Amino acid sequence: MNCICDHSLVESLRAGDTTAYEWVYKKYYPSVARFIQRNNGHEGDAEDTFQEAVLVLYQKIIAPDFQLTATLKTFLFSIAKNIWLKKLRDEKLLIVPDDQLVALQDTHEFVTAEPATEDGQEARLQAWMTRITGHCQRVIQSLYFSHEPMEHLMVTMGWKNRHTAVNQKYKCIQQLKRVSENG
Repeated sequence: MNCICDHSLVESLRAGDTTAYEWVYKKYYPSVARFIQRNNGHEGDAEDTFQEAVLVLYQKIIAPDFQLTATLKTFLFSIAKNIWLKKLRDEKLLIVPDDQLVALQDTHEFVTAEPATEDGQEARLQAWMTRITGHCQRVIQSLYFSHEPMEHLMVTMGWKNRHTAVNQKYKCIQQLKRVSENG
């Protein structure tokens, strides 16, 4: 599959052709990954988001009334971009310069005339971490502080597939978010 028209590609994807999915990943993933990494994301975030975008794409293209009104690349990129921006909004996550995860309760909490000290942010984060389950502490520590690849964490945690891993990551982030919102 060198150069393929969007209509043929959509038909191949609709039919479940794995080479079509591989082609989409090879050709379209890099631009999605660049966007996410430039917007507070990591490689794992890009992989998760792209995978979710491909699932949404598949759900869209199997609908009998589906009509592609843009290029497939633009359509898929838009899906991925919306997923990522929604995730950032929903989780209210901010990656601070020292790569520590800070879940914000209120944007104004850190926007003051005097920037919050690194020690203050670290103390707040550590307090939140002690109030979540040990399982979630391990997940967040591994992914965000040790930058452990999701595939490695899947093996060490005994998760059967990537979907389970993504769900566990999401649940732990939500748990940390709830703790941060409650003080």
